Amino acid sequence: MWLATPRPTSVSVRAGSTALVGRDVEVSAIVKILLRRPAAVLIEGEPGMGRSRLLEELAGRREFAAGRVLSGSCQPMREPFPFGPVLEALRSAGDRPLGPLSPVAGVLRPLLPELAESLPPQPEPLADPCAERHRQFRAVRELLIACGPALVLIDDLQWADEGTRDLMRFLASAMPAELAVVAAYRTGAPSGHGGAVIPFRTPPNVQTARVTLGALDVEAVGKLAEELLDLPRVSAPFTAKLHESTAGIPFVVEETLRALRDAAGRLPIGEVLSDRLLESLEVPISLREAITERLEGLPEPAVRLARAAAVLAVPSEPSVIGELACLGGDALRSALLSTLDGGVLGELGGDRYGFRHPLARKAVYDTISGPERTLLHSRAIQVLAAQPIPPLTLLANHSRAAGRTEQWRHYAEAAADEAIAQGDTSRAIDLLQSVLAEAGLGEDDIARLATKLSQVALRGFRPDVIETLERILEDLTDLRTSVRGTIRLSLGMLLVRTIGRLGRGRVEVEKAITELVDEPELAARGINLLAQPIDGLTPLSWHEVWMDRARDVFDRLEDPELRLALLGDRIATQAHIGDGSAWTEFTELPEQGTGVAERVQLARLWCNLADAQSWAGHLARAEKLVTEGIRRATDAGALYAAGLAQGTQVRLDWVRGRWSGLAEVTEQLRDGYPDLGPIVMESSLVLGGLAAVRGEFAAAQRHLAAASVHAPEHGPIPVVLSAAGVLIRVLLATDDVDGACAAADNAVAAARRKGVWVWAAGLVPAAAEAYTRAGRWSEADAVVEEFARGVEGKDSPVSRVALLAGQAILLDARGKHPAAATVFDEAAAGYEALPMPYQAIGARERAALCRLTAGRLDAGRLTAGDGKAIEELAAAAEAYERLGATRDAGRCRHQLREHGAWAPSQRGRRGYGQELSPRELEVARMLSDGRTNREIADGLFLSPRTVEQHVAKVLRKLGARSRTDVARRMTTYAPATVDR
Repeated sequence: MWLATPRPTSVSVRAGSTALVGRDVEVSAIVKILLRRPAAVLIEGEPGMGRSRLLEELAGRREFAAGRVLSGSCQPMREPFPFGPVLEALRSAGDRPLGPLSPVAGVLRPLLPELAESLPPQPEPLADPCAERHRQFRAVRELLIACGPALVLIDDLQWADEGTRDLMRFLASAMPAELAVVAAYRTGAPSGHGGAVIPFRTPPNVQTARVTLGALDVEAVGKLAEELLDLPRVSAPFTAKLHESTAGIPFVVEETLRALRDAAGRLPIGEVLSDRLLESLEVPISLREAITERLEGLPEPAVRLARAAAVLAVPSEPSVIGELACLGGDALRSALLSTLDGGVLGELGGDRYGFRHPLARKAVYDTISGPERTLLHSRAIQVLAAQPIPPLTLLANHSRAAGRTEQWRHYAEAAADEAIAQGDTSRAIDLLQSVLAEAGLGEDDIARLATKLSQVALRGFRPDVIETLERILEDLTDLRTSVRGTIRLSLGMLLVRTIGRLGRGRVEVEKAITELVDEPELAARGINLLAQPIDGLTPLSWHEVWMDRARDVFDRLEDPELRLALLGDRIATQAHIGDGSAWTEFTELPEQGTGVAERVQLARLWCNLADAQSWAGHLARAEKLVTEGIRRATDAGALYAAGLAQGTQVRLDWVRGRWSGLAEVTEQLRDGYPDLGPIVMESSLVLGGLAAVRGEFAAAQRHLAAASVHAPEHGPIPVVLSAAGVLIRVLLATDDVDGACAAADNAVAAARRKGVWVWAAGLVPAAAEAYTRAGRWSEADAVVEEFARGVEGKDSPVSRVALLAGQAILLDARGKHPAAATVFDEAAAGYEALPMPYQAIGARERAALCRLTAGRLDAGRLTAGDGKAIEELAAAAEAYERLGATRDAGRCRHQLREHGAWAPSQRGRRGYGQELSPRELEVARMLSDGRTNREIADGLFLSPRTVEQHVAKVLRKLGARSRTDVARRMTTYAPATVDR
């Protein structure tokens, strides 16, 4: 027996069953079978797959409420009770009257004293034991017939005694007509705990099925996390890591989540589930006991092999595990088979073996004493160092675990160098951070390691690196000036990317440039950063000074990677401010770089240029650039650039009207980079725009605030101005004209101060609308005129179209409706060509309204010439509907009714039965968001009475007890497929 590592006293509390997640397909299939009696279903699965929880779900299904549900389970006893699970199930059969029973049923009286009053007298026992057992079997079948419609659930059949199995076979051979049986058993049970389960052999009239439960997918793991952590949503990175670390095994997922909850309290949305956090968790008691039970069933060589695998920590070849466990040949093969049969180790592909999930490994690792761990880790260093290509990261880990500090530092730095060369940014940062965090390093070592960390950190974004670099600059006052400048430069670049730290970052970069007089190539990187104008309110003219300096130093640079970095940033910057020559210069660049560093710079260029082209309105170009840019950045390990490009991608989907599922994708992106300002702000802009078209104005304003709409000095100005345009329209939709004008004043002032008007294409039409609504004609005229001057001659198709929209708004506000309609038509054609469908439909709607207003008779009737306008307005309503802008569609139909031109669809109304109609689905979604009837009516342009009727139908069809219950039921609602 091995020694266990002492653990502190702990209390483990389980709070009952969680919701069954990820088994909808299995449950649906099983229920369908069980409703067609007689029926028999076998459920099999590895330990922890949720067999018992599935039986519990079946027991509570309403489909079986009218009949009896009888449950029993087998126990892992040395001498199980004969027929134990069946008798346990039948004990509750007397909760309602039984049907007629013959005298043979009396043999069950001693076995079922709970039913003594309902059973006939006990007959005399038969002399032949086989005949007596046969009579008992007949009595059980007769009792089941007397139960009427019954569902019998038997769990853990792998522990059943032979008598129980014989009884199950007997029942299956001639099942009562109203009986359904579900038996669940565990695959991979250790030897000695029951033999193989023999499947049912049933006659043709019995409906049968065998269900094998596999692991949960990523989506189901995420839903289970939300349930157990009591959160409305968990982030995609959290879910992916949780799935990876638990292998999707429901029991392990639940226990891991409970351990996380107990260790860290309520986890915030967006929490990253790190290897370090998982390693720090105590293995939950129930999971530890399950692993210990399996270990106790293994022979001593197999235990040694399992412990060696736990020390190695990664899937390994048998020869490597065996060498560490001092096993070889037949002894190794026998031990490996034992660990596989016992469910301790698994074959994980490529002739490698290990644990299915980290907590299983940790449970075994915790059984090893401290001295023995040190010995095994030391031996692992010898084994792994002798391999043809030594695994440097693993060698670093084992050196640290063995207490060999110098050896650990050596391997960790070597592994970091290897990761940098391979483009594995996260691994390199982790390794360098871990070494720098240790005491005892000399100043030269700190300087060398910090320099490496500062340079590789720019490929990704890790807030913890900022803290490390700040600490080093503060603690080490004697660093060489060039080293200090190198570290400070990277610190400044990282700060610039961080929410609310733009100004501080630029200050640090300027300081670094002065410290890097002897390192002109590094100084050039700082100069290049200060030339980028996209962030904050610093005027373009200030950045242009740095642009000129960047051009001056470019010709003196020799490093091809640095030359490519400056050239790429100059191209992207020129494209951002509307210089059409940038695209020509881009097309003349080479497609590929010669090394990792050059590939990183090319990936950055593709991603940054995609952003610039998207703001300019070259959407087709941007689409190609962003797709290729993300691929290049991911391959090169340029994680920061890849993240930014994903922000560009979701914004492209937004402006191009690809809204299905976009909110969820955007939320996941934002949660994946919670500290990275540009991504948080761009994704918040998209979420705010989507909320606005749904009429969720409070949510829209919250998202737009996160897009820095109220603090333009901290955000990317194109995002800020676009967010301001959305905010102004939200405020106008709620008739808050003063608020809309205030938002316009702030945004227009930001645009004027920045001096890059091509970024104001989303702002100017909205600002003009707000000013004209308020009667502030001079401000309305001024902003459109300034915009016209600012975008003249610029390579910005969207700006030309936005100028038309702004001019049309001014004409409409002054009552020049026919002229306004013509210009709105031009704007609509321009938006369609980009394409920006939502803006295009809006312009078509405004053009139609201008025509209707111009042609309306004093009596309120429409002339024959207004038929085109009516058709256009109806077409706009349908186009909005297809896009998903239901509130705008409702507004168009409301306007048609106001003009006396609304007519119901002639296509006929489909009958939806118990399925929600499209309108009811809209109402249900708004109820799920907590909207009141009045808010739903306003959002869909319906009367309160109509909304009340829709709400009543939603509650009835979903079976919801209340409005708050709708949200829970909508998470699993899926419209039925109806054959027509």
